Amino acid sequence: MSVLHTSRLILRPFLTSDAEAMYNNWTYDERVARYCRWYPHKSIAETEEYLKACIGAEYSWAITLKENDEPIGAIDLVGINQFGIPEIGYVLMYSHWGQGIMTEALKAVIQELLGNGFETIGACHNIDNPASGRVMEKCGMTYVRNCMAQKKFGSDEQCEVWYYEISR
Repeated sequence: MSVLHTSRLILRPFLTSDAEAMYNNWTYDERVARYCRWYPHKSIAETEEYLKACIGAEYSWAITLKENDEPIGAIDLVGINQFGIPEIGYVLMYSHWGQGIMTEALKAVIQELLGNGFETIGACHNIDNPASGRVMEKCGMTYVRNCMAQKKFGSDEQCEVWYYEISR
């Protein structure tokens, strides 16, 4: 997996040593988890378990600021949807919301994935989180449809999401 560089960020593979920073920066935070499919983590041990899935994944990056190697978020290919299109998911610590960081990270990942042969890339966001949709639009993604998705892993509860795509 490539390390990606932007003007302010380094997107790099996850390390086992990232667990404490991930927990302290976002996985514990109810404000962040509210829009994600996972519940806030109750301990660093829970984050360590989650981190095992990130380490070595082909398209999974820790988002770090250039001046500091501490992860402030994550962006990755979360799966392939029912139409065979790979979908990106992302998360960022609350104190960095609204600063253009996720737009910068998503643009870099889109460029990387399209450059690696993907024809179309998708992403979706909970309708209660329109700021995430604005990130997608700023990166050239186009709204395609509304659909229902599992609200939280391990739950039968559904939520409405807006789905976006970008193609070569």
